[in-house]
Amino acid sequence: MTVTLVVDGDAREVQGETRNGSILVTTDALRDATGWKLEPQGFCRGDVCVPRAALGDALVGDLVDIVAFGTALRRPVAFEPAAGIAVLAESPDDLAATIAEGVAPAFTLPDLDGNPVSLADFVGKKKLLFAWSSW
Repeated sequence: MTVTLVVDGDAREVQGETRNGSILVTTDALRDATGWKLEPQGFCRGDVCVPRAALGDALVGDLVDIVAFGTALRRPVAFEPAAGIAVLAESPDDLAATIAEGVAPAFTLPDLDGNPVSLADFVGKKKLLFAWSSW
């Protein structure tokens, strides 16, 4: 079965399945979508490794439970097994560190005419970000 895995705003169709209200993907699919590779010591990406002992119930045979994997990485996960989609969000700790440094996260929003405008479009220019909500 194919499931949709959204990581860092990038949606990918990967091999996986839904089982008992969970979304499970192959370790190869997880590696391709996130860069986290299963090694003998645990999941590793670059110099960072999450030990197998910290993975909890993330490994289910040859598959990876996306929610348990997100929990092990301390990254929020939104998922809908019936639709076969899971979204792995950025770590709140990483976002907080970036905000504390005064760096705005990358984003794209529509302008008044509906055209997409990215923060990256204004690199090297002064910017004023104004946010408003009615709630």
